[in-house]
Amino acid sequence: MTRSEALEFIRRNPTSFMATIENGEPRVRAMETPVIDDNGLTFCTGSNKQVCLQLTANPATELCYWGMEEGMQIRLRGRMQKLDDEPLKRSIVEGPFAFLKPVVEKYGWDALSIFRLPGAKGFIWHMKDGSVEEFDF
Repeated sequence: MTRSEALEFIRRNPTSFMATIENGEPRVRAMETPVIDDNGLTFCTGSNKQVCLQLTANPATELCYWGMEEGMQIRLRGRMQKLDDEPLKRSIVEGPFAFLKPVVEKYGWDALSIFRLPGAKGFIWHMKDGSVEEFDF
């Protein structure tokens, strides 16, 4: 699978299951991916949320995207980059994450944090035959 093909799959299946580390233990939660482009996968969360604190302390992560129609799962293992980009925050809040407008109005833009996975080691699992293939994302 190419990076472009992986991005297309993720656009069709934008909810990931994101694993982080806290005190040496894994933590997993579902996270919507509001920006999927050639720069990678960009996530937005509250600056006071545990996921933000975990990624700030240890940027190692693994994301899992599942496509039932495709019968396929993509896992991406890499390191997040924390971004300080108010225009990007603004585009996310004015677009897919409009539900965050009241948070920004009350607490300001610093209430949100943005993380990007620019590249990763990818693993594809095919439900049909259980095969796994690796690729560079």
